[in-house]
Amino acid sequence: MVPERGVVMRVPEAGVAEVRTGVTRRSVLVGGAAAVGSLAWAPGRAMAGTPAGAQPATAHSPTAAARWVRASYDVVALSGLTPPSAARVYATVAVAVYEALLGGMPRHRSVQGQLAGLGGLPGRASSSDVHWPLVVGAAASTVLQGLFPGRSDLADELLERAHRSDADDAGRAGVAEPRRAASAQHGAAVGRAVLRWVATDGHAEASALGYSPPTGPSLWVPTKPNFGRAIEPHCGRIRPMVLTTTDEVVPADPIAFSTEPGSAFRLQAEATYLQSFANTDEHRDVARFWTDNPTFSGLPAGHWMSITVQACEQRHLRLDVTAEALLLAGVTLNDAFLNCWTWKYRHNLVRPVTYLNRYVDEQWSTWVNTPQFPEHTSGHSVASRAAATTLTAVLGRFSIDDTSRATTAGIGIRTRRWADFMEAADSAAQSRLYGGIHFPHGIEAGKAQGDAVGTIVLQRLRTRR
Repeated sequence: MVPERGVVMRVPEAGVAEVRTGVTRRSVLVGGAAAVGSLAWAPGRAMAGTPAGAQPATAHSPTAAARWVRASYDVVALSGLTPPSAARVYATVAVAVYEALLGGMPRHRSVQGQLAGLGGLPGRASSSDVHWPLVVGAAASTVLQGLFPGRSDLADELLERAHRSDADDAGRAGVAEPRRAASAQHGAAVGRAVLRWVATDGHAEASALGYSPPTGPSLWVPTKPNFGRAIEPHCGRIRPMVLTTTDEVVPADPIAFSTEPGSAFRLQAEATYLQSFANTDEHRDVARFWTDNPTFSGLPAGHWMSITVQACEQRHLRLDVTAEALLLAGVTLNDAFLNCWTWKYRHNLVRPVTYLNRYVDEQWSTWVNTPQFPEHTSGHSVASRAAATTLTAVLGRFSIDDTSRATTAGIGIRTRRWADFMEAADSAAQSRLYGGIHFPHGIEAGKAQGDAVGTIVLQRLRTRR
């Protein structure tokens, strides 16, 4: 259901209480998997009298965009970021790449004036002056260098490696030095402007604030084995990109806390506990596949940006369509994490491992380490369903082979095939039950919350003329 302006969105069957503001009706960007075929890439020819390789973005493959998403993933994986902060990085890169490519994407419109506070970007470049894959690299690397000023030598090498691959591709395409220089100049100018914009979102100020968790039997406490400090407790102070406020989508309240046998809350905890004994090797592998741990991966948002470029590559989609999909996925993930974290710290609900150790089995442990932030709702559930909602609208429904780079630590690379984005999202959500780190209600409420965030992004953010 798409509400008219001023109508409160309610999704009672899925557990979302409300959306705080009304949203306007808009058409779906691309309807159905059949439409994706018309967006496929095929090599084109430059017009007579134009420089070698002078083609619009529609004539290029997704290779450059995919390369820089993977470079972003690797830099994030080295940084130890939190899930919301990582989502902010991917969104910022995606905005810069999309805006830098607009001169070669005549059917697309700028998101200046649509994303909160975004304006003052440089004018559009011309396909006769720049080589669009090089523009992608210049915009993305400028953002990554700006967001990671203290990056490691290895991170610098990863960025340089991506640039070398861009240069090699440009050489094979016969791109002359003046167009290479113009491409670098334009991409970097857009990247710098986007960095100035994102620097005003309140992230730095929120990250610097202290936090003392409230206490009480139903409230979150640091969990074993790390017993770390609360992660990103002040996300509600950060400016979202599309949502009007970080709390705009209101998830269903947690089930009333109780330690009484047979109570609804106790049954939730017991469901998580019993699942840990029912887990098969497949369940444990699913939990591990979606771990997206900051110690060896690009975090959940990076996993979804990786899914996005894998889907675009596997469907041979054009660079402009890939940039649009990355933009929509990136800003959706950013706002989904801000929305989820805002409510996590408002509800501040105890994690299953704490409850079960106190009231059921003091020796019990989870299969996946519990992260250091409150339970309700599940971040994987919110972000995954939000991203899947957006990607389904822009790309359609089709199968995707997902080679998760997060699984390289200890168990090797595994490829999983999803029937569509929604199946991947539901697997991500369910993995949190298999891992023992969420109650079932936090997962289901989070899925509905993500659906609502994704729907709002699609209704408000117009990318096509």
